[in-house]
Amino acid sequence: MTSISPVVRWSAGVVGLLSALFALPACSQKSAEKCADAQKVARQAVEGQNFDSARQWREYAYKHCEDAAALAALDKELVDREAAIKAETERTEKRKAESAQLVKLFLDFVAQNRAAPDRAAAAPTCEAPPEGAPASKQKDRFCTGARVAGPFTLAARYWEADPTAVRFTTTPEDPVDCAALGGVVAKTWGVPAVGGKTAERSRCTLGGPLSGLTAVVSKAEKADVHVFSASYVERDPGSRPMLEGP
Repeated sequence: MTSISPVVRWSAGVVGLLSALFALPACSQKSAEKCADAQKVARQAVEGQNFDSARQWREYAYKHCEDAAALAALDKELVDREAAIKAETERTEKRKAESAQLVKLFLDFVAQNRAAPDRAAAAPTCEAPPEGAPASKQKDRFCTGARVAGPFTLAARYWEADPTAVRFTTTPEDPVDCAALGGVVAKTWGVPAVGGKTAERSRCTLGGPLSGLTAVVSKAEKADVHVFSASYVERDPGSRPMLEGP
């Protein structure tokens, strides 16, 4: 009878053990708890517009999530949200740039036409003269001239018999404050706004080329900006609540 060497027996045992180990399933690193946490933090990072952090947590989610569909949904959500925020940021920056450009055009428009607003537009339109008014009173009425600047309008409303009684108006997309007009706040009050809210309105004392005029601005989107002379309010007393406040 042939005997088996101890060395051969040991070698066979090692081979068998290794075969058994390789046959065992690999140790899983997946964790439902870590998966949920990673997705939650990734989404929070996106809401905070911290996209680098969101991508890092997305990678962490891939290490711990079993559900491929959930990971695909997370990827789509992150990509779509980042694209939407980027597009909104670009729209906001563009709108701010357009509003700043409009304010500059408006200030130039006012400075150039404050002394003769009847020449601010090629074809101003006027109200009908007072009924039965004599020839000397035919110009006791308001006229309006307007120019177009892209999607915006620059308007001048003046008393025909005395054009220095004038109000200039434009409507930017973004709110404008007194500082943007080169002025300082003289008075502030609240006015009704969309959704039952209240918007802040301010009167501005202007300087430089617009010295002697007053402006009114509001902290609301698409709010009119007015620049006017003191004599305008005298000719249009109905505008006092809007231009002078309570």
